[in-house]
Amino acid sequence: MKWIRWVDTVIAVAIVALVLIARTPVAVFANGNCGNVACGSGFNGSFHDFVNGPGAAHDGTVNLNGTNTTVGQCTLCHTPHKALQTALLWNHHLSNNTQFTWEANAVTMAGTPYATIANNWAGPTSKCLSCHDGSVSASTINWYQGQTPVPGTAACQLDNSNGLYDLDCPSYIIVGIGGNMMSTHPVAMPYPCGGNPSTYNGVTTGSAIVSSEWVASPASPIQLYQNSNGGVSRSPASGCTSGSAGIECTSCHDVHNKQAQDIDLVRGMVSGGGSTYICNECHNK
Repeated sequence: MKWIRWVDTVIAVAIVALVLIARTPVAVFANGNCGNVACGSGFNGSFHDFVNGPGAAHDGTVNLNGTNTTVGQCTLCHTPHKALQTALLWNHHLSNNTQFTWEANAVTMAGTPYATIANNWAGPTSKCLSCHDGSVSASTINWYQGQTPVPGTAACQLDNSNGLYDLDCPSYIIVGIGGNMMSTHPVAMPYPCGGNPSTYNGVTTGSAIVSSEWVASPASPIQLYQNSNGGVSRSPASGCTSGSAGIECTSCHDVHNKQAQDIDLVRGMVSGGGSTYICNECHNK
């Protein structure tokens, strides 16, 4: 009987160990994290955590009456009172670029026109670009501690001699400089849910689409969106809504790092191949 109880104990310990292993996030890199945060660990300590995360070193304060004041974790993007708009309770000033465009008269190979994105576009892309195009300081927010902070300086400026941004721009400023989205993956664009044409942000899928080259309904954690009631809302968890599906920056990047599987808050793997590779999440090649 003692031997049986001993075996039962060993089996129980083994089961607990397996459960703990299964619940532990799989590390993508040798150091067991995605950049400076644990893979899929959530918002705390992530790149957009401006108090405890990597961004705290350069973005964690605002100027209140001449004094640099440390803000809350969420405040550079959201505030419960006196936000710039009710949607997302958005607190960060929108981009100084009034619109973002790709190459002139650009269309995809399927004949879909590239979308023009206004700086107040209802989809999340315009919110991402309010920091990532370099036209507004990350610390320029609308309201904090009952005050309107002193605007920060622009994160970076265009070099007029070559049309490129200055080399001293922060590393996170990577897209939309001067409103130029050239050579960037299209966003605020329709997605052919179920292989069918969609209309999103005033753009309709081109007639030359090859349906078999698209995943009919991308699985979570990819996030698609839809135009509804004059605005933008998330598509259902099943993947997409036929006829109105679209993609945004946050379709591929999880800004709160809740489901990130690899570096840069990407919702899939940035290297390798197979079903978890980020390109294969939508493109069936």
